[in-house]
Amino acid sequence: MGLLGLSELHKKRIEVAVNIWGEILNGSFSSREELVSYLEEVYRTNRLEPIRGKTKINIWDKELATLYVVGKYGLALEEELYSFQNLFDIEVKADRTISAVLEGRDPRTTLREHFGSEDEDHVFRVLRLAMTSVVLGFMDEESFIKILAEFEKAFPELRENFASFKRFYIAFRMAEMIASGKIRNRIEKEAYKHAMCVKLNADKSAPPDDFIRDIVVSTFRVPEHRANGVLRMA
Repeated sequence: MGLLGLSELHKKRIEVAVNIWGEILNGSFSSREELVSYLEEVYRTNRLEPIRGKTKINIWDKELATLYVVGKYGLALEEELYSFQNLFDIEVKADRTISAVLEGRDPRTTLREHFGSEDEDHVFRVLRLAMTSVVLGFMDEESFIKILAEFEKAFPELRENFASFKRFYIAFRMAEMIASGKIRNRIEKEAYKHAMCVKLNADKSAPPDDFIRDIVVSTFRVPEHRANGVLRMA
């Protein structure tokens, strides 16, 4: 793989999402569960991995965030999304929460208003939707960092969970840079990792190189020897 733009890395993911939207608009799915099952099937056929770190818990359900942002921003289907709210109930609520937080609303109050609770899973569904929007180029990173910071202030009891989420985000973004050829050696890797940790106020959340390598190899299909060379791993 030569030097690629980050958008090229996700070209196949976006194309698959657009095709699935064709099925959604044709009324092919009567439930979220049906859509999740179809998404998994299509991803496996296309050798695509969901956006994830180490955990695989409910990962295919969480990957509906990709369909949602591609539908809303890539295909301009905002009105249609509300027509299919039975399929995207979590994402619609998360999206409304994001908008409210960016407008200065309290995350706890907003989460309770839209989800009916302050459940930890809902907190991270909101952050995942924001992250997915950044990764696919539909939200600027500064807005994502603002949302994350506001949730950190509102939910101090989830400090360790936020640290893990930051570690995942930094690792994923670094994996993108390695896969695209923008990080080519250990020195560039260390510099970028440090810069990302500073940007996210994540001094203690630097991802280990083996975590980054796993994403580079499994998600972006970079040959293991090339990933190891950049990361200086045996």
